[in-house]
Amino acid sequence: MSDDGTSAGGWGTQGTAGGTDVVTALQGISRLLSSLVKIFSGSYVTGTFTLAAAATTTVIQPGVKANANISLTPTNASAALLEGSSKSLYISAITPGTSFVVATGNAAAAAGTETFSYLIKNLN
Repeated sequence: MSDDGTSAGGWGTQGTAGGTDVVTALQGISRLLSSLVKIFSGSYVTGTFTLAAAATTTVIQPGVKANANISLTPTNASAALLEGSSKSLYISAITPGTSFVVATGNAAAAAGTETFSYLIKNLN
Protein backbone atom coordinates (compact mmCIF):
# COMPACT_ATOMS: atom_id res chain seq x y z
CA MET A 1 0.00 0.00 0.00
CA SER A 2 1.44 3.36 -0.96
CA ASP A 3 0.82 6.65 0.80
CA ASP A 4 -0.08 9.62 -1.36
CA GLY A 5 -0.27 11.94 1.68
CA THR A 6 -4.07 12.04 1.76
CA SER A 7 -5.06 8.85 3.56
CA ALA A 8 -5.59 8.63 7.30
CA GLY A 9 -2.34 7.91 9.11
CA GLY A 10 -0.32 9.09 6.08
CA TRP A 11 2.10 11.98 5.68
CA GLY A 12 -0.72 14.40 5.04
CA THR A 13 -2.17 13.93 8.53
CA GLN A 14 0.66 15.70 10.33
CA GLY A 15 -0.98 18.99 9.49
CA THR A 16 0.74 22.34 9.68
CA ALA A 17 1.62 22.24 13.39
CA GLY A 18 4.72 20.11 12.77
CA GLY A 19 5.84 22.34 9.91
CA THR A 20 5.18 25.47 11.94
CA ASP A 21 7.22 24.11 14.86
CA VAL A 22 10.18 23.48 12.58
CA VAL A 23 9.90 26.92 10.98
CA THR A 24 9.63 28.58 14.40
CA ALA A 25 12.68 26.67 15.63
CA LEU A 26 14.68 27.63 12.54
CA GLN A 27 13.68 31.29 12.94
CA GLY A 28 14.88 31.16 16.54
CA ILE A 29 18.20 29.67 15.46
CA SER A 30 18.53 32.35 12.78
CA ARG A 31 17.92 35.12 15.34
CA LEU A 32 20.49 33.57 17.69
CA LEU A 33 23.11 33.33 14.93
CA SER A 34 22.43 36.94 13.89
CA SER A 35 22.96 38.05 17.49
CA LEU A 36 26.24 36.14 17.71
CA VAL A 37 27.48 37.69 14.47
CA LYS A 38 26.73 41.16 15.88
CA ILE A 39 28.55 40.32 19.11
CA PHE A 40 31.67 39.01 17.38
CA SER A 41 31.79 41.37 14.38
CA GLY A 42 34.91 43.44 14.78
CA SER A 43 35.94 41.49 17.88
CA TYR A 44 38.71 39.66 16.04
CA VAL A 45 40.94 41.28 13.42
CA THR A 46 43.97 39.74 11.74
CA GLY A 47 46.72 40.96 9.45
CA THR A 48 50.42 40.99 8.67
CA PHE A 49 53.21 43.55 8.61
CA THR A 50 56.94 43.93 8.02
CA LEU A 51 59.01 45.85 10.53
CA ALA A 52 60.62 49.08 9.46
CA ALA A 53 64.40 49.38 9.82
CA ALA A 54 63.75 51.40 12.96
CA ALA A 55 63.00 51.01 16.65
CA THR A 56 59.24 51.44 16.05
CA THR A 57 56.79 50.46 13.34
CA THR A 58 53.26 51.80 12.95
CA VAL A 59 50.79 49.19 11.73
CA ILE A 60 47.76 50.74 10.04
CA GLN A 61 44.65 48.86 11.19
CA PRO A 62 41.28 50.66 11.31
CA GLY A 63 39.73 47.72 13.20
CA VAL A 64 41.79 48.21 16.36
CA LYS A 65 40.01 49.53 19.45
CA ALA A 66 41.39 51.17 22.58
CA ASN A 67 40.91 48.06 24.70
CA ALA A 68 42.50 45.65 22.19
CA ASN A 69 44.64 42.68 23.11
CA ILE A 70 47.17 42.26 20.28
CA SER A 71 49.16 39.06 19.75
CA LEU A 72 52.15 38.97 17.40
CA THR A 73 53.49 35.87 15.66
CA PRO A 74 56.84 35.87 13.81
CA THR A 75 56.45 34.54 10.25
CA ASN A 76 60.08 34.36 9.11
CA ALA A 77 63.44 33.41 10.66
CA SER A 78 64.62 36.98 11.20
CA ALA A 79 61.42 37.79 13.09
CA ALA A 80 61.82 34.70 15.25
CA LEU A 81 65.43 35.66 16.05
CA LEU A 82 64.33 39.18 16.95
CA GLU A 83 61.67 37.82 19.32
CA GLY A 84 64.31 35.70 21.05
CA SER A 85 66.57 38.71 21.63
CA SER A 86 66.61 41.89 23.70
CA LYS A 87 64.83 43.54 20.74
CA SER A 88 61.68 41.51 21.41
CA LEU A 89 58.62 43.53 20.41
CA TYR A 90 55.91 45.09 22.54
CA ILE A 91 52.84 47.18 21.70
CA SER A 92 53.85 50.74 22.61
CA ALA A 93 50.70 52.58 21.50
CA ILE A 94 47.19 52.09 20.13
CA THR A 95 45.27 54.74 18.24
CA PRO A 96 41.67 53.45 18.16
CA GLY A 97 40.24 53.11 14.67
CA THR A 98 43.60 53.89 13.07
CA SER A 99 46.71 51.92 14.06
CA PHE A 100 48.96 50.40 16.67
CA VAL A 101 52.70 50.81 17.19
CA VAL A 102 55.19 48.04 17.91
CA ALA A 103 58.55 48.88 19.41
CA THR A 104 61.73 46.94 20.09
CA GLY A 105 62.38 46.19 23.73
CA ASN A 106 65.84 47.76 23.77
CA ALA A 107 64.96 50.72 21.49
CA ALA A 108 67.43 49.50 18.84
CA ALA A 109 66.45 49.43 15.18
CA ALA A 110 65.15 46.23 13.65
CA ALA A 111 66.71 45.00 10.41
CA GLY A 112 63.55 45.79 8.45
CA THR A 113 63.13 42.28 7.08
CA GLU A 114 61.16 40.78 9.97
CA THR A 115 57.58 39.79 9.14
CA PHE A 116 54.77 39.16 11.61
CA SER A 117 51.13 38.22 11.64
CA TYR A 118 48.86 39.62 14.29
CA LEU A 119 45.58 38.79 15.95
CA ILE A 120 43.66 41.59 17.59
CA LYS A 121 41.00 40.71 20.12
CA ASN A 122 38.92 43.80 20.73
CA LEU A 123 37.48 43.54 24.23
CA ASN A 124 33.96 44.84 24.67
